[in-house]
Amino acid sequence: MTETSVPSGNDDATRYLCAASYLDPAYNTRVIKEFLVEPTRPIPPSPGVDASRVLTEAVRARARRKNYDGMLVLITLLILGIAWDQPVLYAWILLSAVLSLPGWLKAAAQQAESNTQPSATKIIVGILVAIGGLFILAKLFDYFSGSSSSSSYSYSDSSSYDYSSGSDGSTARLVVAVILAFIALIITMGERWTLWQLLTTRFKRGAGQASDGGGSLTGFLTEDFHGQLVRHQEPDQSVAEGAPLIVYRGYNPFVGSGFRRDGWSMAIPLERAPDGEDEDDDRPQLTTETLYAHVRGVLERLQSSGSLSPDHRLRDLTVTEAVFTPAAELVDHLASPEAVKYLPNLFAPPSTRLPQDDVDQLRLAPREWARYYLCIRVETWDRDLVLSTFLHLAVDETTLYVEWTPFVLPPVKAEYRTVDKMRPDSYKPFGQGLLQWLRLPAGVVGGLFNLASWIRTPKRQSGVIDPDRYGAKESLRELASVNLFTDYFQLVDIERYEKIIGSRLLPAIGGMLGEAGFSTAKFDEQASVVINNEISIAGDNSGDISQTGRQDDRRRRRPGQNGSGRKEQR
Repeated sequence: MTETSVPSGNDDATRYLCAASYLDPAYNTRVIKEFLVEPTRPIPPSPGVDASRVLTEAVRARARRKNYDGMLVLITLLILGIAWDQPVLYAWILLSAVLSLPGWLKAAAQQAESNTQPSATKIIVGILVAIGGLFILAKLFDYFSGSSSSSSYSYSDSSSYDYSSGSDGSTARLVVAVILAFIALIITMGERWTLWQLLTTRFKRGAGQASDGGGSLTGFLTEDFHGQLVRHQEPDQSVAEGAPLIVYRGYNPFVGSGFRRDGWSMAIPLERAPDGEDEDDDRPQLTTETLYAHVRGVLERLQSSGSLSPDHRLRDLTVTEAVFTPAAELVDHLASPEAVKYLPNLFAPPSTRLPQDDVDQLRLAPREWARYYLCIRVETWDRDLVLSTFLHLAVDETTLYVEWTPFVLPPVKAEYRTVDKMRPDSYKPFGQGLLQWLRLPAGVVGGLFNLASWIRTPKRQSGVIDPDRYGAKESLRELASVNLFTDYFQLVDIERYEKIIGSRLLPAIGGMLGEAGFSTAKFDEQASVVINNEISIAGDNSGDISQTGRQDDRRRRRPGQNGSGRKEQR
C-alpha cells in the first residue's frame, strides 16, 4: 500500500524523510532493505508521507554516496601505495584513527544496544585493522628513534651524509602523493558543500512536495531499484470501496500508527432492565452493526466541536474502517476461499483494500487471522503529531465486548529536522570537508565496505512460501521516529484529544445499552474505572509518553512497554 499525502497546510514529514536518507546512511539502508528488496512487500500507510518520493531520494542518496566513496577510496589507495614508506603518511593515518575513534565507539555502543552480533567479515577486518595500527605505530617509533636512518643515508669517513641514489625517486613519489591528497581534499569539501546546498534548497522549509528531481538513480556499484520504484509510483488499482487492508509481520498489527499508549478492554454481561423486558416496544436492537453505527455517528459529531481543539484540529478528525491480518496466518490459510481477497497472487503484493462485502462480514464475525477495527484519527501540529485510536466491538444476546487501543505517531527525529537550521551561505560544510579529509585513511575501510555492500533479495528455499515477503513491519515514518515529544504542548494535545474522544465513546455505548432496554449498572461500574484511571502529565518537554493513574504504579514507560511494564514483542 502506497503512503499517500493529502495537502494540509505545512506538511513536513516527507521532506524530513527525504533529507534523512542523505543525513543518515543507516536510515537509508533500512528503508531500501524494507521496501525496495521484496517485490511483494506492501508499504503501510502513514499520515503526511509521499512514499514514492522518499524511496526515490533513498536510492539517489545511496548512489551519490557510493560514487563519492569510489573516488575517495581509489585516491586513498593510490596515496598509500605511492607513499607507503613516508613517515608523514603514518602520522596522517594515526591522526585519522584518533579523529575517527569517537564515531567507532558510538557505532559499537549502538550495536551493543541493539543486541546485534558483528558479522565474521567485520571481525576479520577489525583484526586486520588492529594489526595495521600496530605496524604503523612500530614504523613511527622506528623512525623517530633513528633506527631507520641507515635506509635513507650512510655516513662517510668525513662524517658527512651520502644520500642514496633512490632519494630523488622518493621525493617524486612524495610530491605525487601530496598532489593526490590535495585532490582528495577538494573532493571531500566539494561533496560536503554540494550536499549542504542540496539539503538547503530541495528540502528547505516551505519546499513541500513541489521540489523534486535531481541526481542520478544509479552509481558506481549500485543496485537497480528502478522496477521497484515504478511499482510504488503506480496508482493504486484496488477497488475504491471497502476498507484499507494492512498485512503485517511481527507482533504489532497497527503498522504505521507509531507507539502504543495504554489501552483497555471490557467484557460486560448484558441484563435486561426492569422496564426493558417488553419485547413489543420500539426500542432499537442492540447488535454489533447498530452499535458500530451509533458510536461512529457520535464520534463524527466531534468534527463540529471547533472550540475544543487548538486550530480547530477536530474538524479534520476521521473515523474510518480498517482490517488487519498477520502475514504468517494469511499464508497458513491460503487454501481458504476468502484468502484470495487478501492475497490474489503469490508473486504480487497483498491487496491494499478489502471489498465492502467482506468488510461487513468481518465486522460481524471476525476471524482469528483477520480483524476489523474502527480507526479514529486526529492529525495535529501540521501532521507532525498523530493520534490514532482503534476500536473493536462485539455483541451477542448475553455479552458486550469493547476493546480500545490508542497509538501516537510522534515527530520525526530531531537529527533529521536539522535542515531547518542550515543556512545556504554557511561555511560549515568546508570545515566538515576538512575533517572528513583528515579522517580519510581510517575511513578507507568503511568506504570499501560501502562499495562492496550489495542489497539483494533474501534467498528463499524453493517451494517454500515465506510470509515475511508479504507483511510490513514498520512504516517509513516509524523508521525515522522515536517515542519523544519535542514540545510540552504536543504532550498536552495528545492527552486532550484522547480524553475528548474517550469522553464521547463511553457515554455513547452506555446510552445505546439503555436505549436498547439493558441495564447499564455493570457497564457504568467498569467505565468508571477507565475514567478514573486518568492520565496525568509527567516529565520534561522531551520526555517520552508517560501515563499514570490510580490503578498503576506511576512509573514512566519506555517505548515498547505495555501497561504492566513488560516489554512488548516487536
